[in-house]
Amino acid sequence: MKTYDTRFGPFPIADEEIWHCIAPMPGFTNLQRFALLHLPSQGPFVWLQSLDEPLITFLLVAPEHFNLQYSQVPHFAKTSGVPMVMVILPQTENGALQSNALAPIYFLPETRQFGQWIVERHDMPTEPFSAAHLPPAKLQAHIVIPVQETDTLKTDEDQSLATGTA
Repeated sequence: MKTYDTRFGPFPIADEEIWHCIAPMPGFTNLQRFALLHLPSQGPFVWLQSLDEPLITFLLVAPEHFNLQYSQVPHFAKTSGVPMVMVILPQTENGALQSNALAPIYFLPETRQFGQWIVERHDMPTEPFSAAHLPPAKLQAHIVIPVQETDTLKTDEDQSLATGTA
């Protein structure tokens, strides 16, 4: 286990908790190693934390939270995976959360690999928005939950996701 600097302070992360980017995100092609961080106080949201650049994180959530569904899979997926979408935080106090619906992140839990892929469309499910309070079950075994959330993260925890903490 090695300690990595993150946006939220230093965290011990085991080798088996490290995700490898196999389809780089445009503008971030030099970032290859990441961890998924989940702060229980933030419900279903997870942070994709770069282990190569501590200040780079992306807020993710299951697509169902934005009433999105993807029937296609990316070219790099050799096994079934878990799609997630990046959350775009509002820049104003009354703004709404948005998602990057046409560029989901696809996680392959069996190999701890992921990538971003561009889709031309997404499907609209017939079910209502998801009300799940946790990240997708297939990812939970590979998520780092900071033990010291209440100590070192008070400033981030006190600030709502809806007011732009990124």
